[in-house]
Amino acid sequence: MTSDNVLIQVRGLKKYYNGGKIKALDGVDVDVNKGDVMVVIGPSGSGKSTFLRSLNLLEMPSEGSIIFEGTDITGTKIDLDKFRQNMGMVFQHFNLFPHKTILENLTLAPIIVKKTDQASAEKKAMELLDRVGLADRAAAYPVQLSGGQKQRVAIVRALCMEPEVMLFDEPTSALDPEMVGEVLDVMKQLAREGMTMVTVTHEMGFAREVGNRILFMDSGKLVEEGSPTDIFEHPQSPRLQDFLRKVL
Repeated sequence: MTSDNVLIQVRGLKKYYNGGKIKALDGVDVDVNKGDVMVVIGPSGSGKSTFLRSLNLLEMPSEGSIIFEGTDITGTKIDLDKFRQNMGMVFQHFNLFPHKTILENLTLAPIIVKKTDQASAEKKAMELLDRVGLADRAAAYPVQLSGGQKQRVAIVRALCMEPEVMLFDEPTSALDPEMVGEVLDVMKQLAREGMTMVTVTHEMGFAREVGNRILFMDSGKLVEEGSPTDIFEHPQSPRLQDFLRKVL
């Protein structure tokens, strides 16, 4: 990949807690290229979510740099909010405002942060709701939606800001099993449309089917990286081989 294709460069990323005794991230180097569907896998406590949350500085690194479109966002005098607008984030839990309708939840940030006029914001939100099969729920409140529907709304909320990359932090882990598929289907659709995505997930089927790059993390380190075929069919490290025996 040429440098023009690199969206995010991560260099020497470290995150320490408890005076350095806990190394949540221990020197991670990776490039996220435009159009990548990068899936991060690994055991619990391996640093996956810390890595993902560091990309938009929800976790501030102890050391290292994160260069987004040529700008080191870990530097001083950076307008973080401006950069975060270009990084959509979807969490395990939906974090929708319970007292606002679905449409109001979706238009709030575009209107307040991007200064989009209400009519344009609502038009964009309705188009996106229609794409995920929820246009008929625009006037509903979050309590009236299932978990899968709420997570689809959370994805649409991030898309309403027209981000350049979508970050997914275990987006299906809080859902009932029968609702997982409807959320993964939306993510697959985004991948087909060329959205750059970084996803932390335990859904190995999704990783294998949709990801073009798989990262395996353990103990805060990036242990192995490759295509789905490389990782799932030809794992090199004993740690990855052991992990796959347990999860597949």
